Amino acid sequence: MTVKQMISVAFITIGLVASSQAGSFKAADESVSTDLCMAAISGNRAVMHNKVRASGLSLNYITENVQCNGENILSYVQQHGKNSAKMLKVLDRRDVEINIIDIARNSK
Repeated sequence: MTVKQMISVAFITIGLVASSQAGSFKAADESVSTDLCMAAISGNRAVMHNKVRASGLSLNYITENVQCNGENILSYVQQHGKNSAKMLKVLDRRDVEINIIDIARNSK
């Protein structure tokens, strides 16, 4: 093998090792916030819904207060999560506007 081939093989190997390690996360403990963070980056909306219900916390509280490795859960999901766009829609409901129109109101 020539020096150029050996350098090419080394770069390819380093790239493959780095990319395989980038997507793996391991929970440090079994706290509620860790469970929420792990569920959020998994990209599975059903699992996230179940973890939120089991935690007893509101989505608003979770998005404002839960930290994942020192980051807000929303930015953590955006950077590291699978299916992050859909998971962010599940978690961040602050932009949702609700209008109630009373259609049974009596008019005189």
